Amino acid sequence: MFCSAIKFQKGRNVKPHGFTLVELLVVIAIIGVLVALLLPAVQAAREASRRSSCSNNLKQIALGVHNFESSHMRLPDSGQCDSTGSASTTYMIHSTATQILPYIEQQAIYDKFDHESSPASFGATYNATTQTWTSNGATLHMNAKGRPYNDPANAKWQEAAKAYIAAFVCPTTPAVKKGRDPDGYGPWDYMFIALTDVDEVASSATFKQRTMPTGSAAWQAQVTSGMLNCEGSRMSAVTDGTSNTFLCIEDAGRSHPNVAKFGAASSRPSPVSGEPNAMPMGLRRVFAWADADAVTNGFSGPHNSTGSKVAKVNNHKTPLGGPPECLWQTNNCGPNDEPFAFHPAGVNAALGDGSVRFVTESADALVLKAWSGANDGKILQLD
Repeated sequence: MFCSAIKFQKGRNVKPHGFTLVELLVVIAIIGVLVALLLPAVQAAREASRRSSCSNNLKQIALGVHNFESSHMRLPDSGQCDSTGSASTTYMIHSTATQILPYIEQQAIYDKFDHESSPASFGATYNATTQTWTSNGATLHMNAKGRPYNDPANAKWQEAAKAYIAAFVCPTTPAVKKGRDPDGYGPWDYMFIALTDVDEVASSATFKQRTMPTGSAAWQAQVTSGMLNCEGSRMSAVTDGTSNTFLCIEDAGRSHPNVAKFGAASSRPSPVSGEPNAMPMGLRRVFAWADADAVTNGFSGPHNSTGSKVAKVNNHKTPLGGPPECLWQTNNCGPNDEPFAFHPAGVNAALGDGSVRFVTESADALVLKAWSGANDGKILQLD
């Protein structure tokens, strides 16, 4: 009986175990479909996390401003006091980001800078007629104090300015986080708004664009100041309401001019010369948190574009590096001194009350101007 059972098994036509080629291809196809379905969800989840981190950065920056005011009985100055588009733009010595360092748990970095010296200490001359200081072609405010971060007199100032501060960098920005500057200065992905000069006159050739020429009577009539200035403002002076006014908004991705696609340069001279690894032609760093020209800007729109000049969030966003008519290396194109982010469809913005809102790319130029101004009397609905 045992032997016949064995013979029976040997005589059976037993099919081999495993997948046929067709079955294997079906399984691979199913896996591919599942991956294609899951990948966008994973990417969306990652971006949601990055956007949340970016929002938290702005909350921390806004809280630093509020705590500065509580301590000094005034808001930090804007660092960049106005925005003329030329070397005549007036500055303080230190950026707003530098001023709030003690209030975002960065006291040790703050202490490395000189905050008390007169501009005369690095060769600046005072003009009693204009009530400004002049140094190396740069214009400084009459109340400017301290020595610039890039002053070659003391290497520790440059060392401090090269600190990488996570709260100053949006994680969504595709530019290399610690490689935006071959000289190593710490990056900055946001901007306080000193003023806005978007043209509100419907019959004007520059309607919803930067009013031109700057400095003219027409330009002066369109200028609206932001929350911060160089005269010692207070939260209570924001008559439009701190919940209706931008304090700080994203301006992400700016890098050293040598960094492909993201490189940006200033047209304003540094107040000192002879620094190690100076910028081309001795200009300012529009990408470094220690530079007043990077941290605060005007909201104007891409007035140097050969295409659309209309002021908006994320102007000339694609392709990466900007289109031919408005390459990001051009001032006010893309992230070069204008509200810009790499989140889908908009940017984060901190309001004067410390809250953070997402501002969509569809927001109208005149609405953005109203939210940039602190005392224009215009309370408009933000998308």
